[in-house]
Amino acid sequence: MPKIVPLLTDLKLFETDDEDIEKRLKSHLEDLRFTQNKTKKTQDPIYLSWDDRKKINQRAAKIVRARRKYSQGQHLTRAEKKMLKPALNGVSIEGPETVHQVDEIASQLFEEMPWMQEPINEIWLDMRHHVSEHGAGLKLRPTLLVGGAGLGKTHLVRRIAELTSLPVVHIDGGAGSEGFPVAGLARGWGGAECGRPVKTMLANKIANPVVVIDEIDKAGIATGTSGHSTSLHSALLGLLEPVSAVNWHCPYFQTGFDMSRINWLMTANDVSRLPALLRSRLRSIHIEPPNQVQMNTFLEKEVKRRNLPDDCLEEIMGVLQASHKYQSASVRLAVKLLDELQRLETLPMKH
Repeated sequence: MPKIVPLLTDLKLFETDDEDIEKRLKSHLEDLRFTQNKTKKTQDPIYLSWDDRKKINQRAAKIVRARRKYSQGQHLTRAEKKMLKPALNGVSIEGPETVHQVDEIASQLFEEMPWMQEPINEIWLDMRHHVSEHGAGLKLRPTLLVGGAGLGKTHLVRRIAELTSLPVVHIDGGAGSEGFPVAGLARGWGGAECGRPVKTMLANKIANPVVVIDEIDKAGIATGTSGHSTSLHSALLGLLEPVSAVNWHCPYFQTGFDMSRINWLMTANDVSRLPALLRSRLRSIHIEPPNQVQMNTFLEKEVKRRNLPDDCLEEIMGVLQASHKYQSASVRLAVKLLDELQRLETLPMKH
């Protein structure tokens, strides 16, 4: 049974849709009339007069006015209230439920990516500690995987999300400098919307998704024509600080969210390019490239996991050995080749 925790920290919403209230009042009155007819043993048709409908409209309007006095979401539109409604009664924490499940996940990661021993060991200890102390669910310390291009850092974090059956949010730090994908954009601006982590939590009703930020060291600072600036790095500071993350203020919904259960996993090639304030909030783990034996083990496991033909293994190895970037980009190239072969295997046969 998944654990239910609150997501909205300082917002109370009441259903103030007068149409919905009118429908419920109308249904209640029809049930009363039906019960009365059964008691009197009559077959008179059940209908609501114009006077009945007028009284229902007045009663519904009175209920709406009373609820609005206590509702804190007057600034929200009906569509925005609809987005928040699934989280009003709390959201679930998903992931491994026992220490045995944690050990199985870690064991599979160790087997698939033997050159990733250090980060997998740290993640394993995080999972074990959380399940032992706090119960079910995945909770990792904010982690930064540092290493050269193509070492499988992104592949590792995606596998963690897959094995724990959690939704994953992928943000490319090198594609833009703005903090909007993480924190969202306040209402009043063109294209205003909530950040992708909040959107994923509301859509899946899960408090602990995996948020992956690739190449965070390549994100800079974006400055608008008005002189205001934003950056991915500054947007993350409040979300990574445990005290502020518990009651983080969303600029779009203008209300508090508990973001402390998000699993932040990031990748970078050069950690020195990150601000000191951001580095202090992250656990940095350096990753070495795989050797030939480790690479072969990775390929064998992936071919088997994806149910690809055995002869694919030799073809991929041949392509990798022929690549001039074999040592620096072998994992990235291998994953691309595996994805392409898997796509081709799903194509229908031509007659």
